[in-house]
Amino acid sequence: MKDRSMKMITRFSLYGFLKNFDFSEPFLILFWLSLGLNFFQIGILVAFQNVLINVMEIPSGAFADLAGRKTSMLVSLISYVIAFLLFAVADSFAFLFVPLVFYAVGDAFRTGTHKAMIFDWLKINNRLDERTKVYGYTRSWSNYGSAFSVLIAALIMIAFRDYRLVFWLSVVPGLVGVWNMFCYPDELNRKKAGSVSLSGILAHTFSGVKKALTHPRIRTLVVQNMAFEGCFVVSKDFVQPLLKAQALALTAWIALSEDRATALGVGIVYFILHMVSAWTSRRAHSFVKKAKGENRAALILLAVGAALFAISSVGLCAGQIYIALAVFIALFILQNLWVPVNVAQYDAYSDETDQATILSVASQAKAVGVAVIAPLSGLAADAFGIQGSMTMLTVILALTFTWSVLKKINP
Repeated sequence: MKDRSMKMITRFSLYGFLKNFDFSEPFLILFWLSLGLNFFQIGILVAFQNVLINVMEIPSGAFADLAGRKTSMLVSLISYVIAFLLFAVADSFAFLFVPLVFYAVGDAFRTGTHKAMIFDWLKINNRLDERTKVYGYTRSWSNYGSAFSVLIAALIMIAFRDYRLVFWLSVVPGLVGVWNMFCYPDELNRKKAGSVSLSGILAHTFSGVKKALTHPRIRTLVVQNMAFEGCFVVSKDFVQPLLKAQALALTAWIALSEDRATALGVGIVYFILHMVSAWTSRRAHSFVKKAKGENRAALILLAVGAALFAISSVGLCAGQIYIALAVFIALFILQNLWVPVNVAQYDAYSDETDQATILSVASQAKAVGVAVIAPLSGLAADAFGIQGSMTMLTVILALTFTWSVLKKINP
C-alpha cells in the first residue's frame, strides 16, 4: 500500500515538474519586447489571457466535476502544446492573441482540477490531514521543473540567441506530460451524476459560484487570493526587464554580448528563485503550524507582501535595482507559502462533488485580479517607472490586509 501511495505521489509530482518544464516562461516578456511591444501592449496581452481564463475558469471546473477530472486535464495539457507551437511562429502583436487563447484554455481546464484530484486521492487513502504537506511537496516539484528548465533555456539562448527555439523545445515535456496524465488511475476521473450538456455545466457552475459568494469564509478567501496572486503575477514579469537593465554591467565582467548576458542573468536568478520556492513549498505546513492556523498565516503573508512591495519601490527610486531583485526573491518565497495555505482552506470548506468548481472560483479570482491590475500596472510603469507599479501593488495588498482584519473582527 505504501509503494502504491508513493507511486501516485510521484505521478502528481511528475505532472508539476513537466508542466513547469517550460523553457519559454523566463523569456516570454523579453520575446514580446523583441517584437517591438511596449509595456502597455504587454499589459493588454496579459489582461486578454486572464479575461479568457476568467470566462472559462468556472465552467471548466464544472466540466471537470461532470465529465471527469482526468478528461479535463488532458484537454488542458494538449492545449498547452498547441500554444507553444503557435508562439513559435508568432510575428506580430495581433497574432499573439491566437496562442494566448490556447494557453488560456490550458490554464482554465487545469487550475483547480489537479488540486481536486490530489485531495480526492488523499480522502480515498485517509490522509486528508496531510493535505498541506502533500500539496506542498508536489508543488515543490513544479518549482524544480521551473528551476532546471530555466537553466537549459538560458544555455539555449546563449548558444542560439533565438527566442522561438525555446517554444519549440517546450513541446517535448508537454507531450510527456500528456502521457503521464493518461497513466493516472480511473478512480481519479471522478464524475458527478448529472448532464455533461451545456445546461448541466451551467447549472453546476451557478451552484458553485453561489456557494463561493454566499459562504462567508470562502468569499473572504476569494478576495484575498484575487489580491495576493494578482499582485504577484503582475510583479514577477518585471524581473526580466530589470535583469536586462543589468546586462551591460554583466558584459563588462564577462565576454558575452548584451543579449547573451541577459540570458545568463535570467537563468541564474530564475534558477535561484525556483529552487528557493521548492524548498519553501515543502515547508508550508511548518509555517502554518508556527502561525497557529491557516487564517493567521494568510494575514501574515498579506502584511509581509505589502511591506516587500514598498521596499521594492523605495529601492527602485534610489536606483538600487539589486534591492528590487532581492525583494522579488522574497516574494517568490511568500507566494509558495501562500498557495498551499490558501488551497488547503478551500478544501476545508467545499464538498468533494463540487471541489473542482470551488477551486476554479479561486483561480478565477486570481485571473480577475490580474486582468484588472496588469494594464494599470503597465501604465504606471510606462509613466513613472517600475517603482510606480510597485507602489500601486503595495496599496492593493495593504487594503486587502486591512479588509481581512476587519472581516475577522466583524464577520
